[in-house]
Amino acid sequence: MRHPATQALYAYWNEIRGERPAPRRLEIQPARIADLLLDTFILERADHSAFRFRLAGTRVAARFGLDLRSQDFLSCWGEGDRALIEHHLAAIADRGRVGVFTGEADLRAEQEKEQLLAQRFLFELVVLPLLHTGHAIDRLLCLMVPLEAADAPANTSIQRLRLLAAEAVWPNGAPEGPAPFSDRQSPLSPHVRTARIVRQGRRQFRVYEGGLERADGDRSDSL
Repeated sequence: MRHPATQALYAYWNEIRGERPAPRRLEIQPARIADLLLDTFILERADHSAFRFRLAGTRVAARFGLDLRSQDFLSCWGEGDRALIEHHLAAIADRGRVGVFTGEADLRAEQEKEQLLAQRFLFELVVLPLLHTGHAIDRLLCLMVPLEAADAPANTSIQRLRLLAAEAVWPNGAPEGPAPFSDRQSPLSPHVRTARIVRQGRRQFRVYEGGLERADGDRSDSL
C-alpha cells in the first residue's frame, strides 16, 4: 500500500475487525474516516459475479462523471481486465482477504464523450471485506486515490479503468491450499506483438490490446 490514505483506511478496518475475517458494515463510523469519505465507495455483491455500487463519495462520482448508484463496477474496466477483477473481488468476498490494486484510467473531456485524452490518471485502489447481513461477506469497502500529485484534471471523466498490478493481503496469514489462478493458463495471441504486463502477486499476466473488433469499430482487450 503506497498511499497514506490507503494505509489509514486499512489500519482502521483492521482495528475494528479484531480477530474476525471482516467487521460488520454498521461498525464503520463515518466520523472516524471523515478525511477519506470523498474517495470511498461501497460495493454490494448482488450475486456470485455481480458487484454494484451502493454508495460513492462525491469525488469518486465526479471522477466518473455519472451517478454510480446501482451501476456495475466491473463495467468500469476494460474488457481485458474484467474477468481478472471479478475473480479478485470474488476471492475477497469468499476468503476474507484484502485486495490492493494499481491501475490507470483513460480520461475523456466532458464536452466530447468519445474523445480520449492523452493524459491518464494513475490510482491505487484498496478493497476491504464487510459483513452486512448474516455471516456472508456481501459488502466491499473501497478507496480510490491518485498516486500522482495531481488528481484527474477538471472537466474530464473516466472512460475506463486498466489494471496494472494486483496484490492480495491476508490480515491473518494466507490459508493453506492452492493460490488463486494456479490452475489457469492465460490464452495468448501470438500475432499480437504489443502488450502490457499485469502483476498478480508473484505472477505476471500479459494483456494484449486488440482482440475482437466490435461493430462500432472499437477493439476489445484480450487476456
